[in-house]
Amino acid sequence: MEIFRIRLNSNDFQCFLPSDDAVWQKDTLKMNCHQKFAEWKPPEIYLQNPSAVRGNFFHLCSGALVIDQLATDRLRSILEWAGELLPLKHKGIPFYLLNVMECVNCLDNGATEWAIGKKTGAKIRISKYGFDKRRLSESTLFKIPETAAAEVLCVSGLKDPAVEFKAQVEANGFRGLLFEKLWSDQK
Repeated sequence: MEIFRIRLNSNDFQCFLPSDDAVWQKDTLKMNCHQKFAEWKPPEIYLQNPSAVRGNFFHLCSGALVIDQLATDRLRSILEWAGELLPLKHKGIPFYLLNVMECVNCLDNGATEWAIGKKTGAKIRISKYGFDKRRLSESTLFKIPETAAAEVLCVSGLKDPAVEFKAQVEANGFRGLLFEKLWSDQK
C-alpha cells in the first residue's frame, strides 16, 4: 500500500483563478474538511494560463481539485465518497470543485518527522510522513487534520483498483495531476 499527495500540475496544464480577490477574505475557497454545499455560491473564475494544455483537473485553491465533466462522470462514486462536488462554471461549461471532507486521524506520530522552527520550536511542516494503515477510512481520497487546508491525499493498493482514485485516473488517461509518493508499507 502507498499514500500519495495529489498535486495539480499547473506548470503544464491550465489552471483557474477567482475573478474577484475578495473571495479569499470570505473563506469561500478555504477547503478544510468542512461542508460548503449549503451556502455555496460559485465564484466567477477565469483561466490564468489559457494557452496551456487543457487537462481534466485544474488548480483553483489549496486543498481542493477542480474537475471537468468527463472525469467527474467517470469518477463520481469515488469523488462523492470523499466529499462534496461543488458546481462551478467557466464560459457556460460545467466544472466541479471537490471539497474533500474525509479527514482521517491516521498519521503515525511515532514514525512522522517534522521540520521544527529554530526560533520558536514549533512544528512547521511534515518532512517525513508515517501512517497507521489500520486507521485509514473507506475513501481512497482523504485529508489528515494536520494539513487539511493545504493538501489532498490518496491511498493506492488498499482496495480493488476499480474503486481507487489513482488507479482510475491513470486507467482513464486523465491529465492535470501529479502523484507524489509520501509513504509505503513496503520496506
